Amino acid sequence: MKFSTKLSLSFTALLAAGLCAVGLVMVGRSFADGLASASATASARQVSEAYAIERTILTDPDDPYAPMTMSAAVQNYAESTPGSRMALFLDGSGSAYSNLPQQIPRATLLEVVEGGRQSSILYRDAADTWLLLAMPLNIPDTDAVLVGAYDVSDVFASRDAQLTAWLVAAVAVLAAEAVLTWLVSRRLTGPLTRLQQASGRIAAGDYTGRTAVDTDDEIGALSRSFDEMAAAVESRIAALDENVRQQKDFVAAFTHEIKTPMTSMLGYADLMRARPQSAETQREAASFIFRETRRLEELSRKLLALMGLERRTEGETAAIQMQPVTDRALFARLAHSLPDTSGRARLEFVPCGCTVAGDAALLDDLLRNLIRNALRACDGRENGRVTVSCRTGEGQAVFTVADNGCGIPAADLPRVTEPFYMVDKSRARAGGGSGIGLTLCARIAALHHSRLELASTEGAGTTVTFRLPLAEPEQEADHA
Repeated sequence: MKFSTKLSLSFTALLAAGLCAVGLVMVGRSFADGLASASATASARQVSEAYAIERTILTDPDDPYAPMTMSAAVQNYAESTPGSRMALFLDGSGSAYSNLPQQIPRATLLEVVEGGRQSSILYRDAADTWLLLAMPLNIPDTDAVLVGAYDVSDVFASRDAQLTAWLVAAVAVLAAEAVLTWLVSRRLTGPLTRLQQASGRIAAGDYTGRTAVDTDDEIGALSRSFDEMAAAVESRIAALDENVRQQKDFVAAFTHEIKTPMTSMLGYADLMRARPQSAETQREAASFIFRETRRLEELSRKLLALMGLERRTEGETAAIQMQPVTDRALFARLAHSLPDTSGRARLEFVPCGCTVAGDAALLDDLLRNLIRNALRACDGRENGRVTVSCRTGEGQAVFTVADNGCGIPAADLPRVTEPFYMVDKSRARAGGGSGIGLTLCARIAALHHSRLELASTEGAGTTVTFRLPLAEPEQEADHA
């Protein structure tokens, strides 16, 4: 059963119970007041009748105390008074006269007689309701009781009419209330229905479903929380899908990077082992094997470094220790450690004399990889230039590595930091690239709570920027 139906039935049941209670109380009180009024009227009438009969009996000149005189007086009064229904009982059980309705049992009459003064009994049959009242007659030395029957059917008929009218009105009110409650409950539970449908779609794999309930109540707050949860789930699923894709690409690229040089090295080694070769051929084969071995060694080193940075990022090992490092010292070490670039491009360092907080060794690797990539991008270009600079702004040091090389296509720019992703694979391999350099740079930047900002124009060069916090004034010393 739907919640809206339960809500409608609950409100209808509560209203029905309330109407029944109110109706019973009101009709019951009206009936009690009507019956009390009828009883008072009947009692007053009986007192008047008894007084009239007593006066007739006591003024009889022959024998005022004779039983026949009493019964005759009662009979005369009953016959002369329209609507009078009465009976005379002598000595507690003998009926001297009665014009009471025949349907009233004698046992009921004796019961009211035995009840004594002001005794009353209600007797109902299929058609009428009678109020039976007993009153002793004040006749000396005589046990005479006058029993009167008074029709109170109107009181009960009025009660039944009120109950019928109340029942009809209650049914009409309940019907209108049921329809109105159903409409209101449908409107109130509509957002819950949307929540149920959205959750069902998410359970079926559609993570784009939203409820979009815009109300300022608890259901609206629940809807907004649900939509935020759905958005988080969708984002998480998208991230997991992207992670799976990257892992597949990583495995495929890594397999290719290993398989290609190993196949060539195996072929050259087999050629040298199979039969004697000329000295020139042996040198060529040995040079190729040496070059590819060095590339594989560099690849394994970078993979180990990448895995180490991943563990640091995930908190599996101790975080890096931030130490003050000056840009001048950092650039000086790079200028001495990098190979001669005079035959490739002009390399220029432009420090600003600032001190940053970071890990000197990791920052060396970050800038070295960026510079090597920039130098490879300038290969074969006249007036190739790579500029490594640092400037300060807004409490940060902004490091920039800019070149005027071949640039990166806009479609490839978002993926260049993925492992083994290379824009021009043949060119990268020829220059000793492995496709992991920018991935290492991105991880190092992340460990320093920074990120790489890449801007590139195909054929016009690339600029890579990252930002580091300046060291505290009391720490501004070069510990590099």
